[in-house]
Amino acid sequence: VAVERAERRFGFELVRLYDCGTLDTRRLAVEIRDPRVVAVYSQTLSYTDGISDDLEAILAIVEAENERRSGAGLPLVTLVNDSCLAFCVLVHNDGRGGRGCLRLLDLAGARCTTPLIVTLDAHKHLGVDKGVSSCVGSPGTLSHLAGSVRVGAQPTKGMLVRALADLLLVGVDGYTRIYRELAEQMRRVEAAVEAAGLAVVHRSHRAAGSSVISAEDPAGVLMRKLKRRGHSFASLFNLYPSDPARCQYGWSLSLTPYALRDLGGAGGGATALEVFLRDLGRAAAEARAADSRLATLFSANSLPGILLRGGTEELYLFTLLWRPGLGRAAASLVLRRLFTGLLDAGVVRSRKRADPLRELAWLAVCGVLLALALAL
Repeated sequence: VAVERAERRFGFELVRLYDCGTLDTRRLAVEIRDPRVVAVYSQTLSYTDGISDDLEAILAIVEAENERRSGAGLPLVTLVNDSCLAFCVLVHNDGRGGRGCLRLLDLAGARCTTPLIVTLDAHKHLGVDKGVSSCVGSPGTLSHLAGSVRVGAQPTKGMLVRALADLLLVGVDGYTRIYRELAEQMRRVEAAVEAAGLAVVHRSHRAAGSSVISAEDPAGVLMRKLKRRGHSFASLFNLYPSDPARCQYGWSLSLTPYALRDLGGAGGGATALEVFLRDLGRAAAEARAADSRLATLFSANSLPGILLRGGTEELYLFTLLWRPGLGRAAASLVLRRLFTGLLDAGVVRSRKRADPLRELAWLAVCGVLLALALAL
């Protein structure tokens, strides 16, 4: 998302090279020889589906191209590595004891000619104040920012002092112990998701220690049921645009050690994660019991299929926004009118229409069916 925003703000062209969600190294090796390529963006952990790029292969490709460009006197390609949510992955992939390495600066070494930039959001996983984020570059890389306009405010001295105190208090061993426990619990989440009958998105590209999990959710049924139980997710849609027959909807859950907190009496003596796993199992059982024969006549990706299954109809509208045309125009109109009404119509109106999008979708379906009946 940040790269797409930068694309719109600064006017450069972003070329996406996908291979089951990860950066396609075969296509990268071809595309990078274009002299217009100035940077390659990679992820140690994708916050949408919890997968990791093959950083070692990507670095080798970019380094080979930069050696060629260096000999020809051409500008070098910068490799930008997003590690904002990847602290748990970095702990489990340090290159020691036969483990793989997803620490880009360690992979590069001292002789690497490629300019490197690595980002890490300390406030998301290190327990420091929100806004304490890091951007680390190889020698000379970040000097280009001198005198440039910066977006946002820098952390205050007090925030930095508290951050250093947190790091010293917990220590390397403490963080390692905490995140090994989180990774162990993530394995429980994966097993529970599959036991609920859901498929983990891009499972083959998940690295050890991934703290984000995404699941296919036909019609968004479990998402709606779990939201009613107080759980929140990131919505996923248009998961496999090249294969429309597959499930296109799902949800994503990003966990930090805070999910392992004991809820006490509110959770019956369980942790927040245990409460989620319990609710997931119950919601899946409810969904299986409520599935009707009428619903099976329609694809779970279609609007009638979503409504008849009691799913999340917003996902269908979001999918329409993906491509230009009549669908995008209609979906944009509906969403703008809906949220304008919710924001501007006041509390009383919101109480009157507890689920306005579902009501509107039902009216639209009834209108279509009425039009078909009249036409016949």
